[in-house]
Amino acid sequence: MLPVIPQHVRMWRVAWMGLVIACGGASEVRPAELTSPTSVPPIAVPHSPLTERPSGDTEHANASLASTLGSPSLDPRDPRDAIRDPRHALEATLAEEAPTVRCADAARCPPSVGLVVFPGREPDALGRVLPTRCTGTLVAPDRVLTASHCITTPTCVGAWITFPATASHPAGFAHCAWVLARDPDDGDAVLLEDWAILQLDRPVDRPVATLERAPATPGTIVTVASVTPHPIYDSRHELDGRLCRVEGPEAAEARLGEGARRVGWLSGCPIEPGNSGSPVLDAEGRLRALVHAGSHPVFGIGVTTALPSIGVTTALPSTELDGL
Repeated sequence: MLPVIPQHVRMWRVAWMGLVIACGGASEVRPAELTSPTSVPPIAVPHSPLTERPSGDTEHANASLASTLGSPSLDPRDPRDAIRDPRHALEATLAEEAPTVRCADAARCPPSVGLVVFPGREPDALGRVLPTRCTGTLVAPDRVLTASHCITTPTCVGAWITFPATASHPAGFAHCAWVLARDPDDGDAVLLEDWAILQLDRPVDRPVATLERAPATPGTIVTVASVTPHPIYDSRHELDGRLCRVEGPEAAEARLGEGARRVGWLSGCPIEPGNSGSPVLDAEGRLRALVHAGSHPVFGIGVTTALPSIGVTTALPSTELDGL
């Protein structure tokens, strides 16, 4: 069952922007996209260095994106600057490396899941404005479902999704054309719906996820397929799955109030930065929900959003589009 949530546990949303996050302190539920304490070291993730690079139009798009990510302090400099201040050379190298993703196991990698990238908003400790990275699922040939708090620009300018190569499919890539629909809740809170549907600029030749809107029964074992950044090589990511247990809202409601019933809960499910938008898959591989928040990985609590009832695989009525 879902463990009793201790007083000192902080829940957060899990878009990844290269910032250090930690648990402890305030007991209220709150997002943690911009939480950057300096007294706690980054969470270590035991992944190996990734070497796979994008190709084709992905390479071109990555180069274009990289040129927009640097802050004024990362503008091209005289080569002699690297001698005077080696940090400038390191910053420039990191800024030029656009995000990439590979499968932890190409034979088991779900081909409909990929890395969603939006332009960043906040500079890190080195002054770099790194992109916001989340997980997304292909729900139609030209539509991706992810978490709405991953969206940093409503027009989708500079946003894209890349899919890693699997045993049966080559790597894929598409730009985000516009935000087709998103949850109606504007509040920045964990206990609210958190989903968005992105319209791509072209169809992607990969299988789409099969949807099952009925919530999974408490006690069911599900798979969460997530993109997680490498702990050292910040632009490199790995797509992998983990088994989690579906829980009822009772334990969370006792600690957090009635709002806990608006979302779903997982136990034994460490949630890392970059996991926002991760699909929750049942034993048949059907998409049942998506992850949008979680506790510190030590406590292994995941928070999920139910699938939206509109616009996922079919066209939206014009009245719904008018409000976007």
